[in-house]
Amino acid sequence: MTNRVLITGVHGFCAGHLVRRLMAEGVAHIFGVDIHPAPPEKLDLRGYSRLDITIQSQVDDTIQAVKPDVVFHLAGITRGTAVQVYHVNFLGSVYLLEAVHRVVPGARVLLVGSAAEHGHVPEGEMPVRETYPCNPFTPYGISKYSMTLAAMGYGRDHGVKVIVARPFNIVGPGMPASLVVGAVLERIRKALKERPGPVVVSVGNLETERDFIAVDDVVDAYITMARGACWGEVFNICSGVPRSVRSVLEELVSFSTQRIRLQTEPGLQRPTDVPVMYGSWEKAHKAFGFKPRKSLTESLREAWESSE
Repeated sequence: MTNRVLITGVHGFCAGHLVRRLMAEGVAHIFGVDIHPAPPEKLDLRGYSRLDITIQSQVDDTIQAVKPDVVFHLAGITRGTAVQVYHVNFLGSVYLLEAVHRVVPGARVLLVGSAAEHGHVPEGEMPVRETYPCNPFTPYGISKYSMTLAAMGYGRDHGVKVIVARPFNIVGPGMPASLVVGAVLERIRKALKERPGPVVVSVGNLETERDFIAVDDVVDAYITMARGACWGEVFNICSGVPRSVRSVLEELVSFSTQRIRLQTEPGLQRPTDVPVMYGSWEKAHKAFGFKPRKSLTESLREAWESSE
């Protein structure tokens, strides 16, 4: 990795794993930015500053101050009003790309998209590949796909070295409640603290099937992509294996020494849930040797133990 690395959204789940991996590899000049006023605990960053990515002048100032060689753009939100989601995920990314183009045109930029960009995909078209037409239907998916299109535009029209990772459902220690497994894990921990003995935890739709990928594999992919030369490309980062949410959550609660019962609650089910979604990592494998290596069981166990 080159001299100066900037990570946006450094308080986030994947960002913490990314920082630790880069530091273990000897990357010393890691700078982080996020909306929080203070830096994340237990991450020995070279520098940290508060950044509201929806304010273009702040983004410009950050790029000017850090002058990064590599940018990992992990900042984003999954919830909020449509305006908030579009502003953060789409316009914030455009502000970043524009600042890089003007200030450090030779920098490498990895942006994080989402499997939500695909929208509804017929089961006959799975595993979904990057060539399948995207048709997102939620503000989050639309904002991420808009970001991807803008990134491709900056690469094509301005020569920005940009690449987009499209991760599926990420699992591992530190999962936030915005992810389905993280949300259930948080409810389990809260229930276990409130009362001893058997507990009942409310969950949403358990019958949907998703593609779960270990955070360690995702971070490996991000670093490899930033070091490569596949500019102007989008890559699925996934396991290629569909697993029902039920089977994943049942495996998660199996690590508990106390009895935990999962109870579906209609209020937690979303009408926009896609029944089945899983991807192909063939393109990533051919381009830079990506292959999922960590088992879901191991990732779930680590997530459980880290939350104890």
